[in-house]
Amino acid sequence: MTGINITSLDRQVKDIGQEIYAAKQQRDEKLAKSSPENKDGGLQKAIHEKLSDRSNVAFGDTAATLSISALGAEELEKVRNSWNNHTVSSLYRTEIPINKNAEGAYKIGGVSFTEEEFTAARELVTDTSSQLKTGYLSYRDYAKMEVAQKVVENSAAAGFSAEQAKVISRAMKDYNSSLVERQNEMLSGRTTRVNNDPESGRYFGVEVLVPGSVTESGIPRYASTDIATDRELIKTLRDSIGAVDIAGKDAASELKALYHDIMKPAYAAQYPFQRESDINDALDKDVKELMALIDVEK
Repeated sequence: MTGINITSLDRQVKDIGQEIYAAKQQRDEKLAKSSPENKDGGLQKAIHEKLSDRSNVAFGDTAATLSISALGAEELEKVRNSWNNHTVSSLYRTEIPINKNAEGAYKIGGVSFTEEEFTAARELVTDTSSQLKTGYLSYRDYAKMEVAQKVVENSAAAGFSAEQAKVISRAMKDYNSSLVERQNEMLSGRTTRVNNDPESGRYFGVEVLVPGSVTESGIPRYASTDIATDRELIKTLRDSIGAVDIAGKDAASELKALYHDIMKPAYAAQYPFQRESDINDALDKDVKELMALIDVEK
């Protein structure tokens, strides 16, 4: 918002009152000109006299008392709080210009950050989110999103105020949601078909058409993917990871046990001819990626 600059609630408001009065007068004069005039021009005359009355704005030497009905003290405070109030996405969308407010702070999601705090908060979110995949999301990717959320929440709680931590947590959650939206956009713009296999199709229900220009044979074909499609399984996986204390000494063993338990049926259905040891190896590889995210926090 431009045109008014308040550096603190205690600052003199003389100039502000004058600006508000001028803006209000300009608005009301337009209203007067657009009002129908009677024979004697009485209506416009009455409005003009009302607009010319500045008795409702009293200016003193050190402060001004604003009694303008259109903008009282409560409304002024709301306007002040909205200035340079950036959305939480500014903590991960580094291309968004970020300006300090009149008090020299960065306001993100309604909460103020000093320059040092803002820089640290953005680095926390961007460093963590950079470990996540953008594109088609597998169950492994959903699991990593949940671990990333917990990493950010733990770090924010330890290094920021309670209100700032809430904003940082919301930013990570917002980023994760954007990954899901991105996948939906990609699928809507690609040629796909449903995987009708009664076993693997339950967990991996989308096959994507791969153009011939990128296949070795030069012939386009549908490729089975690891895109996660079972919403119930996704929820179970994320809820289970959300209940793990990733800062605890048993975090690695807990994550491995629950991930194997939840995901082994899905992997077995997708790769029915693989040996169990190979499936376990694939699951262990996923768990290592989850643990790598936790190591980032440490």
